[in-house]
Amino acid sequence: MDQRVIKTKQALTTALFSLLQTQTIDTITVTALCRTANINRRTFYIHYDHVSDIFEDYQLQLADQVANSLAGERHHLNNLVQTFDKILMANFDSFKYLCLNRQQHHLVEDLQQMLFDTLCDTLLTAQAAPTDRLILSALASGLINTYVYWFSHDDQITYDALTETNQQLVKTQVALLTK
Repeated sequence: MDQRVIKTKQALTTALFSLLQTQTIDTITVTALCRTANINRRTFYIHYDHVSDIFEDYQLQLADQVANSLAGERHHLNNLVQTFDKILMANFDSFKYLCLNRQQHHLVEDLQQMLFDTLCDTLLTAQAAPTDRLILSALASGLINTYVYWFSHDDQITYDALTETNQQLVKTQVALLTK
């Protein structure tokens, strides 16, 4: 992908997460987004049709990075926690806001669904037991919810304790999958 396109999309994503700290996604206008990203509306419409498309693009990037971290690495699932953590922490303030703001809860649910779908696509075979999907559903929602909990209790739980606990949770839940 052209570096200019990458830079433009990064600016729009950063602007979106910045605006999400004070507005819901459906109230953010293209004009406000472009002003914050310091790009013109014409450039926006070259890449996207709607403001929500930026969040969908972010989810796709997240899904690709999670899938790449798991590709062929079923026994090295610490990559999952490290990759997921790195991606989410790149937009720390905005992700924290999403997790703590009830008005943005549907976006957190979208991230959970994306993580679940990516885990299923990456870790399950056609012969997987139906309970394996249940396990991965618990893993996806649990992983997201540990961040939600940590954001509201960061005075009680250190960042290192969060990541260590997440690694143990992933390892334990993946061990339950039908071999």
